Amino acid sequence: MTPLAKRLPRELRRNIGKYLGIFLLMCGSIALTSGFLLAAHSIGCLIDDMRDAYTIEDGRVTTSFEATDDQLKAAEDAASDVGGVTLYKNFSIDAIIKKASGDDGTKRTLRAYAHRTKVDIASYCEGKEPKMDGEVAIDRVFATNNDLAVGDKVELEGRTYTICGIMTQPDSQALFLNNSDFTVNTITYGVAEVTDAGFAALEDAGGAPAYTYSFTFADRDLSTADRTDAEQDMVEALTDADARVDDLIDADSNQGIGYARDDVDGDSMMWMTLLDIIIVIMAFVFVVLTDATIEEESAIIGTLLASGYRRREIVLHYLALPAIVGVVAALLGTALGIAFFTEPMRGLYYGSYSLPPFQVYWSWEIFVKCAVVPAVALILITLVGLLRKMGKTPLQFLRHEASGKSGTKRGLQLPERMGFVSRFRLRIFLRNLGNFATLFVGIAFASLLLLFGLAILPTMTHYADNLETSLVAEHQYTLKAPLELEGTAEGREQWSALERLQSVDGALLSAAQDADDELDDAADAAQAAADAATASPSAESLTAAQDALAKVQDKKDALYARLDDLADALGCNRDEAIDLIDKASKIDTDNDDIHPVNTTDNGAGAIAQAEKYAVYQLQYDRGDGNGQETISVYGISPNSRYWKDLNVGDGRVVFGGGLLDKFGWSEGQKVTLHDKYEGKDYSLEYTGKDATWGSKSDMNIYMSIGDFNELFGNDAAYFNGYVSDEKLDLDARYFAGDTTPDDMRAVGDQFIGMMSKMIGMMVGLAVFIFLLFMYLLTKAVIDHSARSISYMKVFGYRDSEISHLYIRSITLCVAASLVLSLPVIIGSLTAIFRSMLLAYNGNIEIYVPAWSMAACVGIGFAAYLVVALLHTRSIKRVGLAEALKVQE
Repeated sequence: MTPLAKRLPRELRRNIGKYLGIFLLMCGSIALTSGFLLAAHSIGCLIDDMRDAYTIEDGRVTTSFEATDDQLKAAEDAASDVGGVTLYKNFSIDAIIKKASGDDGTKRTLRAYAHRTKVDIASYCEGKEPKMDGEVAIDRVFATNNDLAVGDKVELEGRTYTICGIMTQPDSQALFLNNSDFTVNTITYGVAEVTDAGFAALEDAGGAPAYTYSFTFADRDLSTADRTDAEQDMVEALTDADARVDDLIDADSNQGIGYARDDVDGDSMMWMTLLDIIIVIMAFVFVVLTDATIEEESAIIGTLLASGYRRREIVLHYLALPAIVGVVAALLGTALGIAFFTEPMRGLYYGSYSLPPFQVYWSWEIFVKCAVVPAVALILITLVGLLRKMGKTPLQFLRHEASGKSGTKRGLQLPERMGFVSRFRLRIFLRNLGNFATLFVGIAFASLLLLFGLAILPTMTHYADNLETSLVAEHQYTLKAPLELEGTAEGREQWSALERLQSVDGALLSAAQDADDELDDAADAAQAAADAATASPSAESLTAAQDALAKVQDKKDALYARLDDLADALGCNRDEAIDLIDKASKIDTDNDDIHPVNTTDNGAGAIAQAEKYAVYQLQYDRGDGNGQETISVYGISPNSRYWKDLNVGDGRVVFGGGLLDKFGWSEGQKVTLHDKYEGKDYSLEYTGKDATWGSKSDMNIYMSIGDFNELFGNDAAYFNGYVSDEKLDLDARYFAGDTTPDDMRAVGDQFIGMMSKMIGMMVGLAVFIFLLFMYLLTKAVIDHSARSISYMKVFGYRDSEISHLYIRSITLCVAASLVLSLPVIIGSLTAIFRSMLLAYNGNIEIYVPAWSMAACVGIGFAAYLVVALLHTRSIKRVGLAEALKVQE
């Protein structure tokens, strides 16, 4: 073993605290990162495999009312140019779910589907699929968050069901009540499967079906552009066939399908960035500490160079310990992450997303990123720092000139009026300026992590409060088509009869109508035959008349048979079916200007306070490949009682405060919005601050309902919603949704629930980084000043007085760094939030309350006090013999 190699164990023992701290930080960071990346990689592979394993749809289209066979055929024909498409009936009902016993009264929604076997096939984790009419299978995450298990009794729309299975649906990997929602909702929203009969029972109980048709293309490798064009052709074909299309969602735009994968990929980039930052900072810490070691051993290095040692040998010697510590930390951290942290990291996602059973997929890329790259980066940066320091001559090393000339050595004149203590502390700061600069960066980075953890809950709470206050009424109802609340009792009966008739198979109505037409034709023919027999009586004319009468009877019997079939479907007798047909016939259904009348009378008071509005969703290109923002355009009544102080009318367009905060439009800018269903573009002008309304969470655009209908080419009387402070009973056939403050609170609670799992980890990691950075870098200051401390002891200074001079100097720098870094990290947090959330719908305003800033400084300073106690012991251990060592 060479003499230099023999020094390594002694060097390690002498600086065990320094190297152990570096080892722990690097090993811990890599362990967390490798565990997360392997879990994220495995989840990504699992999601990719689901497309074929569970036949995930390529898209879905939703119509206001059930599409006819001819309309569906038109849609299929429209996609023939790309190889064809298959549409699957995928109806759902948003049912209110309550526990059979012990329900807390919170409104929870379960989107129930009839059990699917051809597309979007569920994966069962526990139990089995529903086979009995009273069985239901529910989503795993929803079940976990609501303490539901196989065998429990629940009520759906007032009917009792038994949970037979716990499953995940591939088109609901992320639970979004609406595709335009900002975040998942796993607390008050879930999905379920029932039998066909169970689905019909939910509909009979008042559930309003969403008429959704999922589809898969014959060529599943179509490019996104070709698939999108084919989907637009399908929508146009449906519209031309008189189907009213409410929604079209491509699989790539379906958050239930793609959100989980995007979230995992985005978080993976964040963790890699975090690891890169930590490794770079650690490398510079190595450089600073190695610089201090070289300065301390400058005379030894000069002697070795003068004795014939090559610079390469000395560089390798001082590189050895950092390299060994870095390589061991990288390898051990990766191994620990894979062995112990993959499962906890998996739990972070499986607690929020509905995914099939987890399995690990190995990746050599992760090994390279977590084990090889950090070690190599650490070695290279340390090597560059060493080469920079080793450029001096042996004489310069012997004269302790390896560090260049510091501010004090250049003879910096300090003001005479400064006291001894102040001048001494200032010289300590100038002599260790590089260490303190690195300390500032480390404190800023740790403060960024800590403040992010402390501010995320207030930010989400603030966002939830804004969402809640953005609702202008207790109920915001959306409709599939206009539905009038006002009407006469006779009119309600007529519309009720029509709605009841439209609830059965259209073929039965068509058959009854055809039979009635045939009876009319037969009666006309019989009348003509009778008239002919009367005019010219003969055996032939009488026979013809009798045959015609017999045919009338046959047609009458056929009509009665069709009416009986219709009555059976309606659950009534023939006379009641005839009465329904008679009442419905009084409505001119061919008149597009006639709006349906709600069949339930909500009372004059409730009707008077309800206010009509119209809403339509358009897309805005965020730019830079960040996708499309979904923006709701509202048409409201001028001088609305609900949208107070919102000045609309005469072509005036008002933008929500969130849109301006997120996109920063300037006064006079033309904003282009795209209609993905019609393929049209709309240009709206932002005229300035006076055209802004609402909080920074408001992502809507407002205009008068008249301007709205003119813009979109609707009838002047068109509307598709009501705002109301009182609950309204609306016909299920036209009812689309009801948004309440409880729904908005649920979104905020979901955000808080998702983030709270990571807050403890981030705060703990930040405190750990605080402790290690402060210890390592402030220790370098103490070590660098060891000879001066020894001199002061020789001159009679007590340990407490020396600590007062040195520790107080470091304390002032740490306190200043904690305070001065706050504006930097708040600005960084804002930038990080904007970049992270730009590709998501909605706008979250970063909200950093004063208490979180105070807590950040307090926690950081408390961590430093722990370090200061350790340094006080270090000062006590500096011996008097240090002052007797020869300098040159």
